[in-house]
Amino acid sequence: MKVRVLYFAAARDLASVESERVPLKERASVGDLAGEIVRLHPSLKALERSVRFSVNFEVAERDAPLRDGDEVGVLPPVAGG
Repeated sequence: MKVRVLYFAAARDLASVESERVPLKERASVGDLAGEIVRLHPSLKALERSVRFSVNFEVAERDAPLRDGDEVGVLPPVAGG
């Protein structure tokens, strides 16, 4: 299966890409995807513990299942002022 990954803010800067399609094994979870994108973009390791994810525009935990064609947002921490 493949999911579309959208990188935002610092995650986009570290990955050097705005979006991409990432192949995953069937029954993969958001956590599986997290490991795969760090493998593809080692610079994302810096955000690994603090990044959040959305699946089809809803915030998702790492144990959330993914389906073929899902759109996953990689949401780094945001500081305000």
